[in-house]
Amino acid sequence: MERSDPPEVRPRSAAPAGGGIRSLFFHEDDYAMLELMPAKRRGNVEAEMERIQAFAEQHRTEGGYTDLYVRESDPKELAGLGIPLANVERAVSSFARPYDKVTTGYGSTYEAECPGIKAFGPDEETVLLCEHEDGTLRKAWMLLNIGNRERYDLSLKLLRTLAGIAPLMLADLAWGVSVELSDEAAVRQYLDEYLNDEEDA
Repeated sequence: MERSDPPEVRPRSAAPAGGGIRSLFFHEDDYAMLELMPAKRRGNVEAEMERIQAFAEQHRTEGGYTDLYVRESDPKELAGLGIPLANVERAVSSFARPYDKVTTGYGSTYEAECPGIKAFGPDEETVLLCEHEDGTLRKAWMLLNIGNRERYDLSLKLLRTLAGIAPLMLADLAWGVSVELSDEAAVRQYLDEYLNDEEDA
């Protein structure tokens, strides 16, 4: 799997000490960049990632990009699997605890609460975010910062657990890579490359 330059890693708010409210902030640019989708959509997703990469190459400049690409996304495609949010929480919460509050925004100038998003993670570097409606998973994505072997193992455990819930794939829009969660060899290869990139940074 070939990758371009790694995405920027942004600082996130620290978890509170003691027994206070557990809050998670995610930068709006990270929304659904590591998205979980039905595995049957893999061909469509890979074709869309190729279009995104071609567009980026066409519009890249030294100072950024000359235009924005609005990617195709069907908000009902994950909801169509009918995965109850309660099933996800039961499966992951023993090692990826739920956050009490989720907010998003950019920098220090804007932050808004996300009541329709539930997040689970051992820390803010390995997180599953679940957008839900009427108790059903509508959209899901991850935050991964695999800087060491411990985080690698937590990420693998989380992805392995999600593979047992439904036939899912992980689409990494930043890298233009997709892996089916049921293919553990491919998942390990993906995480190996992610870890190597973090260690080389």
